Amino acid sequence: MDTSTITRLQRDLLFKIVTRLKEENAVAGSSLNESSLAQQFEVSRTPMRAVLKHLSDQGVAKSVPYKGFVLQIDACDIETGKQNNQEQARQEQLYLRLLMDIFFGEISDSFSENELQQRYDANRGEVQSVLRLLENDAIFRRSPGYKWQLDGVLNSLERHTESYRCRLIFEPAGLLEATWKLKRDALEKCRERHVNAIKNPESITASQLFTLSADFHEILAASSGNRFLLGMMQQQNRLRKATDLVSMHIQSSVSRSCQRRLDIMELVLDGNNQAASEKLAQLLENDVRVMKRTYQDVMNVSQEQREQIINSISLKNN
Repeated sequence: MDTSTITRLQRDLLFKIVTRLKEENAVAGSSLNESSLAQQFEVSRTPMRAVLKHLSDQGVAKSVPYKGFVLQIDACDIETGKQNNQEQARQEQLYLRLLMDIFFGEISDSFSENELQQRYDANRGEVQSVLRLLENDAIFRRSPGYKWQLDGVLNSLERHTESYRCRLIFEPAGLLEATWKLKRDALEKCRERHVNAIKNPESITASQLFTLSADFHEILAASSGNRFLLGMMQQQNRLRKATDLVSMHIQSSVSRSCQRRLDIMELVLDGNNQAASEKLAQLLENDVRVMKRTYQDVMNVSQEQREQIINSISLKNN
């Protein structure tokens, strides 16, 4: 696919969309709703519209009157070009390594773009692209001058506990909102991906397992009909990504974690939100116990083990 006619920002967005479609095993005919995608990737509808039009121009999608865009080919067959794939792979690896270094406390609270260029042997464009992603994730924020600042990172046991307690307050309650309207198609697709993961647990990477979890929680929050609950859930998912990638890579059971979410999805699809809410609270309480028990084990891995974890996840992601 030729991406020379779109801006770097649009190209970054396109790669993120294609990556997500591939993770979801989207097939020809799948809907590409402009409004939903803009909300999912937290951008305005203008750049999303430009990306969808580009996909249409390239024959990857087509515009259907009153329905938006739909895929013309299976996501697994979408090619973005060798050079662009290499560029995206390097950006993803840089993004992941920076997340891991933040998690392990290797990055100071304040730093400059030049310091990151030297640390990771990256050019200015690569560093700026990754910083934009992390700024959008509310992990970094710009400081006066040329400095960047860490902002709200979950890098202590206390902060992780507060995060889970916050989720225990609003997530189960969201299923009981008077404005609840189930995003059935999205949840059924999420359920199918969980079933497939349980059937082939050895094929699921830490990154894919995190995506399964994040999508599950965000679909439930979106179904609450309260945009602020969805916003909080999306923020929590962004903040927990680094920790979860490491912990999932080290010790998570794909089958067990997916089955717990699958049980909740079955209740929701059956219309039993009260039981689903109670089970979701139990899931989060269990996650708190596991996190408290294993947090120090994850944090105290040796430098050699850290490199093995980072390199292994990077290779699987790419």
